[in-house]
Order: sequence, then C-alpha cells, then structure tokens
Amino acid sequence: MRSLFFLVAMSLLPGLSVAQVPDAAPSVPVELVELVAFEPTREEAVFEAFVDGVVAAHMREHDIPGTSVSIVKDGKVLFAKGYGYTDLEAASRANGEESLFRIGSVSKTFIWTAVMMLVERGAIDLDADVNTYLDGIVIPEKFGAPVTMNHLMAHRAGFEDSFGVFTIPREGDISLTEALNKNMPARVYAPGARTSYSNWGSALAAKIIEDVTGETYADFLFLEILNPLGMSSTALSGPATMPSALRARLSKGYELKAGGLVEAELMNIGPYAPAGAMSMSAADMARWMQLHLGAGSLDGVRLMTPQTHATMWSRAFTDRAAGADLAHGFFSRNYRGYDAYGHGGATAAFFTYMDLIPSLNVGIYISQNATTDRTLVSDLSQLVIDHLVDHSETTVVDADDLAIARAGDAAGSYLANRRSFTQFEKAFALTAATKVSAGDNGSIIVTNGNGPMLYEPVRNAPDIYENRHGGRVSFGRDDSGKVTHLSGTMGVHSSDRISFLAQSILFNVTVGAAVFFALTTLVGAWRRQGREVVQTNTGKMLGLGAFAGTIILFGLVAGFAAMLARMGSLGVADLVNYPLPIITMFRMIATLFVVATVVAIGSLFPVWRGSGWSVWRKSHHTVFVLALGALAFMLIQWKFVFAATA
Repeated sequence: MRSLFFLVAMSLLPGLSVAQVPDAAPSVPVELVELVAFEPTREEAVFEAFVDGVVAAHMREHDIPGTSVSIVKDGKVLFAKGYGYTDLEAASRANGEESLFRIGSVSKTFIWTAVMMLVERGAIDLDADVNTYLDGIVIPEKFGAPVTMNHLMAHRAGFEDSFGVFTIPREGDISLTEALNKNMPARVYAPGARTSYSNWGSALAAKIIEDVTGETYADFLFLEILNPLGMSSTALSGPATMPSALRARLSKGYELKAGGLVEAELMNIGPYAPAGAMSMSAADMARWMQLHLGAGSLDGVRLMTPQTHATMWSRAFTDRAAGADLAHGFFSRNYRGYDAYGHGGATAAFFTYMDLIPSLNVGIYISQNATTDRTLVSDLSQLVIDHLVDHSETTVVDADDLAIARAGDAAGSYLANRRSFTQFEKAFALTAATKVSAGDNGSIIVTNGNGPMLYEPVRNAPDIYENRHGGRVSFGRDDSGKVTHLSGTMGVHSSDRISFLAQSILFNVTVGAAVFFALTTLVGAWRRQGREVVQTNTGKMLGLGAFAGTIILFGLVAGFAAMLARMGSLGVADLVNYPLPIITMFRMIATLFVVATVVAIGSLFPVWRGSGWSVWRKSHHTVFVLALGALAFMLIQWKFVFAATA
C-alpha cells in the first residue's frame, strides 16, 4: 500500500497522470536562441567546479545515470550542462543544449505564468468564482464560498486528491474537459482553509486559460511564451505524443532492479499534460529562470510588467508568513534568511527542482533521469546558496516558557490532507501519518516516513520551527487557540491533527485482535473434537457459522497481503488499468466479511439464549464477534468497502 502511495505521490510532484492528443505545431517558427558565450571569471570557474563536484559525488553515491543542470546569476547563464548519460545502452552523453529531461510539475509554473499574463490583460480576476470562466464544467457550490483562481494558485481550493488523474485511458481518448468532469474531486475543505496539492486543480486552471482565450493551452504557450522566448527545446506533451524531433532527444529514465539500473517505463500524462508533461533542455530552463529573475522580461521580450510579476511572487494568504507557502503557484519559502521561489516535479523516472532567489539574483535548476534517490535534487539549491553566502547568523532562538508551552500544544498525530476522503483510495493514507512530540527548550521532533527530525523555534515567529537543513514547518490554530494542523517544509502540503480513532495503529490493533480470537476459536473447535459437548442444534449451527467467519477473516487477511505484494511491484502501465483485479477481489472479500460480521452480531442473541454453550464459550464468542465488528468498522471508515474506486 505504501509503495503505491509513494509512486502516486511522486508522479507530478509533489506533484502526476495519463493520455492526450499530439501538441499542435507552433504556427510561428521558433528561432533557436544560443546562449551568449563568455569567459568565466575565476570566481565563476571555482563556483562551476564546486557544482561539478557536488553533482558528481551525488550521482555516484545514489546511482543516478544522468542529470541536467543550469545556473543563472546576475543576468547571465553561468552554465547549462549535462552530466552522465541519457542512454546507458547507447552511451549517449547528457548535454545541456540538446538533451531533454522531464520536469514534471515544474510544468505548472507555465500555467501560473500564463494566468498572470491574462490577469494583467484584465481577462481573469484572481478573486472571481472560477465558474465565471469555465465552459463545459461547473464546480459545485459548497461551504457557502466559491473557488477562485487565488485558491487554485495556492492549492487551497479544498479538493480531495483525485487518484483518477492517474487512471485516465490512453492518449487521445478524451479531452481535458471530459477528463476534468470524469475525475472531479469532492470539496472537503472550505476554500482557503487548508493547503493540499492538487494536480486536478492545476489542470482546471489550464482549462480556464483555454476558455478565456479561445485557444488550446498548447497554442497559447507556443505563441505567447515559448516562441517569443526562443525556447525551442521544450515539449509540452508526454513521450508518446511529443514531436518526433524532440522525442529523439528525450533522455531515457531508469530505476534500480536487482541491484542494477534498468530502463523505466515513461509516464504519459494524457489530457492532464499541462499539470506535468513538459520536457526541456537545461538551456531552455535557464531562459525560463532568467525571465522570472528579470521580473517578467528577457532580452527585450516582456511577458508581464514588474508590478504584475511582484503580485505573482506575493502570497494571497498570510496565515504563515514566516513559514513555507505558495506565492501564486510558486513554492515560497525562506531559507537561511533568503526568500526563494521555485517548484519541484517528478514523473515515474525523473526528479526535478527549480529554485529562484531574487535577492541573490540566482536561479538553480536540476533534473535527474532516475528515481533511485531524491537527495541531489532536494539539496543542490541549498548547497549553492550555502556556498554563495555566509550563514553565521542563526534564525532559531533559545525558547522561553511560552515557546515551551507552544511546543507541547503541537504534540500529537497528523494525517496528510493530500489524499482521498471519499473513495477507496483513502486507504492509501493509512501509512501517511506524521507524529510530533515536544523536545527540549521549546523544540519539537517530527517523525514521518523519513524518520525523526528535530525542529527549533524560529525567532519572532510563533508556531514556526526550523530544522538543521533550513526547512520550516508551521502550525495552525483554531479560534480557541487549539492546534489543528501543520504545514510542511515545501509549503504545498498540510496535515490535520487526528484523534486516536483515525490512527493506523488502531487499524492494526483491530486486525490483530480479530485474528487472535479467530485462531482461539479454531483451537477451541479442535479441542472439542471427539468430546461430548453440551449444545443444542442451534448451538451446532452457530458453531459452524463461527468457523465460516474465521475462514472469511483469513481470506480477508490473505487478500490484503496479496494486494500489498502486488502494489509493491506496481508499474506505470498498471495505472492505466486501475483498479487491478487483485484490488477488486480484495474488496469483494472485504464486503463479504462486513456482511458476515453483521450476521455474526445478529447471532449474539441466540448464542446467549439458545446455544446451550458454556458461559466461557459464549463470552469468548461475544468478544470474537466484537473484534470482527471493530475491524468491519475500520474497513468502512477507511473506505475499503462501500466506496467507489478512482
């Protein structure tokens, strides 16, 4: 289960998907823009050597075949280059000008840039109900408040995560409008209340661009952004449908199997292409970073005014000003006292990150063609900043009594909000909980799938904590002052505080209890073999029913184990054929189990009134039935049964 959750969560990072028609050819020819050659200064040469060493060491340590890297600073491209290989079998070297790497959800920065261009033209109002602009799709009313573009750009529209984004049929089967209608997620939070990364919401913004302009999203990007900027080494669609000339330059992706690197199947994003299908060279990404560091202008081409760009890099919500959040689509965080704006991305075989630090006038981009490890992509930007500036001043402080009390308030268990709430896929969140405990002197310890991490309170920022790597988590409170949720270091995810009933340990306990009493029921039946047992005919029938219940329970456990094993080897092709037969089979067994449990609960009256059993056997059977009931309740609560699949 956890393996599936990881595969899905990484696809289009944090953001993901699957199907589409080929990109329309640009109606205006794209001129190849060559990077201006320059003789690097000694300082720049030393800096490039530093990056070379960091990348080479990480690639060797983490089995990364190839990377694409570009660094821009002070208005010029320091370098745009490739490391390693794009094709191991052919020994094709990565190249910064020619090699295309998939950038995943960094593609979304093009959606949000296009939105701001239309805002500047008066075609979109960031605070208007998005239904004002949509054609062929309507966001249902709920919570007495509309969804706005500001909500979409901050990933605060309140949508549950839609796993169906990944299970669309093959390329070209349906349009973006049809896909959005087919996979419309439920609204589970009031707009603005929580941050929850949404590929569906991002694709909806691309649909708004189409409906406002009357053009396809691809045409708008070609004519309004890519062509004017000379970004000729950029593809908008997935590998199956991108132009052949660009497809020939696309790096292969790799994964580790049996200790060796093997070619991975490349994910095709389908009609959700705007949310994460793009591929590009390091040189093209360098121009994209230069544009944004230039406040919307590059080489005489202006996509928006500096005022509009400043709005883009401002936050529409101010509830965690010193913590990580989103600035109109861009990840917004403070690292060692420097404001940074960027985005991460991933598909089935690529990890990517782009980071822009305007006060240093520097942009860092890296993409790797393997998902063996994320350390290089996660750390390169921070290592570059650390190399460029002195960080002798700390942002954390020794805590006072109030800070110590606040740390105690934050202690508890939290469940990620980027998940399904209404469908079977809610079960994938069983292993997604985060535990927070109070440390010494007002610090907290955050424990999740990556292990424990110590965070210390940030100066003049209550309820915000920073770890030794400069990452910050933030806690939100309700009107009574009670801590209700935390927001993570990337700014795009939040988690709600949960009660004991919602914790995975309780699910494990109910499974264990049911299995234990099932086994003791079988042991009791075995011990009674060949012995004279006082019971009525009703008691005999009830005994057979109890035996049948244990068989169904063991079938449920075996089906669950088989489903977990199959999901551990889940591939990209499996997503198109989701739900898999093993899931369907397990859910049938689970439904039978719940029905059988209801019957078992109904049998308690005749067990006590007409079975003829001993008090001990009656009591044991009652506890067994209650254990089955608790497990059935957990299956219903976590949507294993009586809920649709994506």
